[in-house]
Amino acid sequence: MENKRMSHEKPDWGAFWSLVVIQSMNSLNEKGVQFLLIGLGIWLGTALQYPLSVLIVLPFVVFSPLGGWVADRYSRTRLLQAMVLLQVVALTGMTLGLFMQSVGVAVGFFTVFCVQAMFFSPAKKGLVKDIVGSRSIGFASGILEISSMLALLLGQIVALGIVYYLLRKWGNDSGWEAAGWPCVACTLAAVGVLALSLFLPHYPAVGRRPFSWKICWEHIEQLRLLWNDRVLRFSEVGIGYFWFIAGTMMLIALQMAQEAQGEPGGQGMHFMQVLGQQRDSAALIAWISGGSVLGGALVSCLCSRRIRTGFAVWGGVGMSLACLALVWLPYGHTLFYVALAAAGFTAAGYLVPLNALLQDHADDEKRGDVIAAGNLVDCTLGIFAVVVQLGMRGLGLSGQAQCAALAVSSALATIYLAREIRRAGA
Repeated sequence: MENKRMSHEKPDWGAFWSLVVIQSMNSLNEKGVQFLLIGLGIWLGTALQYPLSVLIVLPFVVFSPLGGWVADRYSRTRLLQAMVLLQVVALTGMTLGLFMQSVGVAVGFFTVFCVQAMFFSPAKKGLVKDIVGSRSIGFASGILEISSMLALLLGQIVALGIVYYLLRKWGNDSGWEAAGWPCVACTLAAVGVLALSLFLPHYPAVGRRPFSWKICWEHIEQLRLLWNDRVLRFSEVGIGYFWFIAGTMMLIALQMAQEAQGEPGGQGMHFMQVLGQQRDSAALIAWISGGSVLGGALVSCLCSRRIRTGFAVWGGVGMSLACLALVWLPYGHTLFYVALAAAGFTAAGYLVPLNALLQDHADDEKRGDVIAAGNLVDCTLGIFAVVVQLGMRGLGLSGQAQCAALAVSSALATIYLAREIRRAGA
């Protein structure tokens, strides 16, 4: 009951904005180092984007019940601080691996980073309601999600852009250094975030359940928390679909860049071809990013006093139309980039109210389990996105042709969501 009381106190906006900075830097570093490795893979002629896309979500699938239990059983503030410290360790190891010119060591420590991100997620999401209360959670949750999304997308753009710039500056033989020095910068930024996290207010644990080994495989029990509640169920289905289409679109953008510059031919591929792929990939992701930031910020402000679920339906309609437009517009045309931005804009507007609804509707003492169950669904669909996009690519479908499939799936997801929101009266 103590936590329920704290959830209705006056919002602590200073603590909230500190949390926004902390989680944004975690997301920025997460995607930044992932795309440093992807850029390195392009230079090496190795398709690292597929295994890395699986690695980044696999811990959420495997350890989701444990992550939810820890976030409920212990102070979420202390858990978040511990994970930021682990991030510093992981980034230090990655940096050493890159300067040792060892893909195995770098990817190994990237896996450690992904594990800390799994424990970090329920801790930071669970803290939102503790800090701002129910009345402000629509706005706060939206800001947290859009800042995280911005950081993820910015990490992709900046990482590819830096590798592109450093390769041009230092020459064709500098691939390891072009990835290693930005990783040093990420490590130093993480140290600063660790210092900031020490000033977060302490919120006591609300769960009392003792540890048992069966927690480690309670995936079905956690999913039942979502499935047995109509509002939690349709909210998570919508959120999960967002992460599916986000993962698929990221891989499609990388494929489009390869198609524009020609398929890679191993480590000996032409240097200008490498640079062209880095440049085009960053540009495509930048357009999606800009739209996402605008859409998320707008809907977060519109949800500042109450959660407006109708925006999720209109966002779904917009996603369907934007994906359909990408099928017909020629690559590189101005309207093609506008359609990319529209896809990001509507997708962010679709996500914000659903995420706020999920966090607000979850019972306080089970909030960590509900968030962890949601992460399990999101990341399972993230892995499915890799499989689906790789399958479409294997069938010989161009990037733009794959957008047609996303237009159809987005329309079906929107129809389901509209029906469930009407039935629940949400």
